[in-house]
Amino acid sequence: MRKTLEIIRYELVTAFGRKSYLFIAFGVPVLAVIIFAGFYLIKASKPTDQLTQEVEENFQIETEGFIDYAGIVTSLPEHVPDEVLIPFANQDSAKMALENGEITAYYIIPADYVESGNLIYVHPKLNPIAEGGQNWVMTSTLYYNLLDQNFELASTVWSPANLVPTNLSNIAGTDRTSTGECSSPGFTCESNELIQLLPILIVAIIYVSIVTGGSYLLRLVSSEKDSRVMELLILSASPRQLLNGKVISYCILGFLQVLAWLGAIFLVFEIGGTTLNLPPGFSLPLSLLIWGLVFFLLGYAVYATIMAGAGALTPKVSQYTSVYFVVSAPLMISYFFSIMLAMRPHSPLAVGLSIFPLSAPVMMITRLTIGNVPVWQPLMAAGLTILMAILIMRAVARMFRAQILLSGQPFSLQRYLKILMNI
Repeated sequence: MRKTLEIIRYELVTAFGRKSYLFIAFGVPVLAVIIFAGFYLIKASKPTDQLTQEVEENFQIETEGFIDYAGIVTSLPEHVPDEVLIPFANQDSAKMALENGEITAYYIIPADYVESGNLIYVHPKLNPIAEGGQNWVMTSTLYYNLLDQNFELASTVWSPANLVPTNLSNIAGTDRTSTGECSSPGFTCESNELIQLLPILIVAIIYVSIVTGGSYLLRLVSSEKDSRVMELLILSASPRQLLNGKVISYCILGFLQVLAWLGAIFLVFEIGGTTLNLPPGFSLPLSLLIWGLVFFLLGYAVYATIMAGAGALTPKVSQYTSVYFVVSAPLMISYFFSIMLAMRPHSPLAVGLSIFPLSAPVMMITRLTIGNVPVWQPLMAAGLTILMAILIMRAVARMFRAQILLSGQPFSLQRYLKILMNI
């Protein structure tokens, strides 16, 4: 036990001495929270009327003119001030006003406008739309006068339908507040893209943390074996102590990284509010953070141990990449399935994959983020994953024997499975 603790301490001290780990694990989430908090404080320090004033100052309606040869416009709508749309008797007077800077552009309503529907827009810029053209002013004025100056009818014709989409599917994520906003994350949340993609974001953090920690452990064991450092390590500790020390130390490092990242997400959502356009009362449950950490630990215990065993059978660091893709294939496939099944998180396939130990760490987190998961399902998934982790640790311990760690045989999947299953 003492030697195992010494190995854990050595690996932790070495990892905390790497600036890359500190930056990725803690620097990035802390920096993200600081930047977001800065935006939040700036916005919170400004009163609502000041923000409204800034918007109004940034959007100025320009003064334009028009020549009505069709005799349609006899009065302006209430929302169009007299100084915004000025009538002119002919093009010469309008052109002179434009040259003098009295107006920024002018319209010509031809005599056959009712039959042709053509409206001429004269603007000094080559691309008036990009430069702030406001033809909606003239268009609404024409609607108003063509419909006998009936403002309500003109407004209805201008916008004849106010479509409110309603999702009638029964899957989770369609829960909405009384205002129509989403109350739970998922692809069916159409009012907020951040809430919509939240399940993928959280499961990506879990997935990346498991594969990066496990792959580093695979590369470390393979490198120590290739450089013959393993021979010295075996003299000071037993192979099983080496396995336990390395797996536990990198499990701690990964746990701290996931805690920092998920904690940053929860903190941002807690103080996000109107800054992220979140629905009133929306928040992430604390249970999601707890389950996320639980399934990370269990998933890491399974896959890191598998990769450590693969590293014990990999005599050359140059074989690391191919070996990594072979042993991490179940987790990769599970990750892609979690994305595809996020639209149907409670389908039989999604439920089965979320309970199966090799896919539970990512699929169950996806479903838990979306919500409406019965309590017995994550409990069963956690129990089965614990059982799987214990069996794999015992099996991989067979690989951490001196004759295997010191052998120079190339990696073979058949040989790996045979030793793993003790055939």
